[in-house]
Amino acid sequence: MGKTESVVASSVCANKKWLFVSSTLLKQTIRSQLIDDEYSSENIFLIDGIVSTRRANERHWQLVREIMRLSAVKVIEHPDIFVQNSEYSLDDFDYIIELRNDPDEEITYDLVEKNNFFQDSDFGGFDF
Repeated sequence: MGKTESVVASSVCANKKWLFVSSTLLKQTIRSQLIDDEYSSENIFLIDGIVSTRRANERHWQLVREIMRLSAVKVIEHPDIFVQNSEYSLDDFDYIIELRNDPDEEITYDLVEKNNFFQDSDFGGFDF
């Protein structure tokens, strides 16, 4: 089970509604709006930092800023990439959790930077 699947499973166990703001779980998802009842502080918002910073437009970023101001749980995958390419800093997060295969594993993102993740790929997506 991956990181995103773990967050979704945890949300279900906690009886919380989870919303993908940006994700690659099924297909690439980049949302630029929410329905009124989705703005609840009871919801858990999932944002993929790489997808948001590499592929999203300004409407998506307006939504991300609105969500970041909510008093709600936000899960940011790849927070280092997110803060590197946005106005946010690691100080904006209450917790940073890194999942590793073993305690000595070094997490690097050189491959992401060099390959321009999703650029000009056939990887389809949802943009709504």
